[in-house]
This record gives sequence, structure tokens and C-alpha cells, in this order.
Amino acid sequence: MMSIRSLVAHSALAISVLAAADAGAQSVLTQNPPATASPAASGLPDACKLMPQSDLEALFPGRPVTSKGPTLSAIYKGPQYAEGCQYGVQLPSPDSKLETAKFATLNIMKWGAQARAQSEAAETFASMRDAREKSAAAPNAHIRIEPLSGVGDEAFQETTNYDVVIRARKDDLIFSLSLGMYSPQTQPNAVALAAQVAKRWRAGAMIEAAAPIASNGGVDIPADTRVSDTAPGDQWPDACALLTPDDLRAVFGDMKVEPPRKTMGQIKYYSRVDRVEDLPKPIRCNYEARKTGLVDGRSQTVANSIEMIVSNVASTVESSRNRYVSSQKVGDANTPVVGLGDEASVNIMNQIYIRKGVLNVSLRVGGGEHDQALHADARRRALELAKVVAARLP
Repeated sequence: MMSIRSLVAHSALAISVLAAADAGAQSVLTQNPPATASPAASGLPDACKLMPQSDLEALFPGRPVTSKGPTLSAIYKGPQYAEGCQYGVQLPSPDSKLETAKFATLNIMKWGAQARAQSEAAETFASMRDAREKSAAAPNAHIRIEPLSGVGDEAFQETTNYDVVIRARKDDLIFSLSLGMYSPQTQPNAVALAAQVAKRWRAGAMIEAAAPIASNGGVDIPADTRVSDTAPGDQWPDACALLTPDDLRAVFGDMKVEPPRKTMGQIKYYSRVDRVEDLPKPIRCNYEARKTGLVDGRSQTVANSIEMIVSNVASTVESSRNRYVSSQKVGDANTPVVGLGDEASVNIMNQIYIRKGVLNVSLRVGGGEHDQALHADARRRALELAKVVAARLP
């Protein structure tokens, strides 16, 4: 029978052996420094030191740069280290007064200081490149992969509509660096960041870069490449030429027609810098026709207001159709009118909407809102004028 003292000694020896075996297994599985090493040890990589905020500030002078902080490695990898790091850069939007955030992200994908770590890293990197090339070959991938020189021992870059991703190897370190797509400056900025990361690593340890990252003189603001839905001002017709005083006198021959009142217009372009373009020709032409007569022995004046509007000249027929549909809904024009342009409709207020090609116009004859006979007469005259206008539309 074993004594209590012998049992304690035997148990302590067993625990010591098990602990040693466990430590050895952990070293083999993680390929990281031994568990006794401090998380702050120089042999551990730090993504936020490999790509410090000062690099971003140098590449984006004058722009706010915010650190999102480090992402620690998983606990099963051994002593934790800053495996990832991300920064947000506020940049002016090319198509609005708002600013947009673009992100720069560094991720450490593999590292190790063992004797064979560098050759193993080279094999891993080659396998990674093959996998990425297969993914890029998919029909809907929309990824362009190209070799990249000047970054570490070997590197390649992936370009999409959204970002530039550089994957590189320096000695035993494999990392990926992504930068949100912004302008033609994006790719050289991503390369500069990745090259500086590689310069801060040598044979399993971080080192000081020989020189700071080269600063940019400014930040490119990409041009607003949106195509306007509206045609240039020189393509807009004259509202008073589409409906002339002679046209009014022909339809309102029994009434006195006043000279037209013209309204000029503008096109407003909304972008990072708003711009206003004055239209050279009137977009609205207002007439008034009136007559005075005796009704049941009493003097009575009948007046009609006539309004001719060039609503919009679109850059495409599709955009013009959309404008017409919107006008119909807003004006509650539910009654189709045939024979006027490509499509036309009229509402209860005797306002007629006409679309022909890229052009949208409207014509209204007001009057008789409280008299059924006068209201019907106003609609008759409106339809006669609309035929004249439609015939003049280009």
C-alpha cells in the first residue's frame, strides 16, 4: 500500500509530465513562441505597429484618420498579438457635400520564426495565390489579379470596383492589406502602405523601417462621373414659340388675348460643388383671354388663363418616360389623349401633359371651374391648342 507522502510525490510527477507534454503539443500546433513568452515580446507581430496611423496621415494629408483599434489573435494560437488593424479615412465625396469613409485594413495571415518558417511561408503563399486566381476566374467574380513587385519578397494585387487588396510575403510573414477604392490614387497608396509593412519585418521580428513613408502632396478628389438626366440648356425649346399669340387668337377669336408673360428658368446640378445653369429661353408662357358681354341683361366677364410649360428636356428617352409618369401621378392625369406626341393625358383641371421623345410639356386652360358649360368650353380650347403645340415639338 502506497503511503500518503509517496502518493503526493507520484501525483506531482504525473502533473509535471502532463504539463510538459501539453506545452510541447501547443508549440507544435501553433508554431508561435512558447507559452511562457510575454504578449509584449518583440518576437510577436503587431499589425498596428506594422501599419501605424502616421502612414495613413502621410498619404492622406489634412484628412481625418480614425483608428478602429487592433484585432487580437485567437486564443488558441498562443500568446495573443495584434493580428489585424483598421483605420477609417474621411474623404470628400465626388457627388455630394457629404464625406465618405474609406477603410485601410491590415491582416497578418501567417508568421513564424522557426528554421523552416520561410520556406513554409513561401509554399503557403503560392497555394494562396493559386486559390485566389481560381476565384478570380469565376464568371461573376469581377476581380483582376496582377503580380506586384517592390513589396516584400513576393506579392500580388487584387482590384475590384470597391477596393485594392495586396497580399504579400516578407520572409516568414504573410499579410494582406486592403484600401477602399476612391480615385486613381488608391492603388499607389495601397502599394506604399504594403511596402512599408514589409520593411518593418525581418526574419521573425519587427524592425524600424529605414525611412518614413513618402508623404503625398494632397488628396485626389475624383471627378463626378454621373451623367445628368437633364439635357443641356441649349436643347430646351422656347415655351412662347411652342404656343404663340397668333395660336391663341385663332382659338380664342371671340376674346381679347393679352401679351404673354414669360418666365425664365434654371437647371440645377447637385454635386460636391453645386452648379446652376441659366436657360436661355423661357420655360413658361402665360396668356390671359377675356371677354365681356350681357347675360340676362347684366354685364358678365368670362376669362381664361392659358399656361404653356416646358417641364423637362431629358438626356435619354427612358428618363423622359419616367418624368412623364411622375407628372401624370402628381397631376392626377388619368385620362389618355390620343394623337398628341408619343403619349399624352389630361386631368380634371384641363391640364394636358404631353411627351414626345425626350421632351415633356404641359398646357392648361383655366376658367369655368364653377360653371360646367364654361369648364367644358375651356377643355375644348385646351385640346385645340394642344394639337398645335404637339405638331411643333421636335
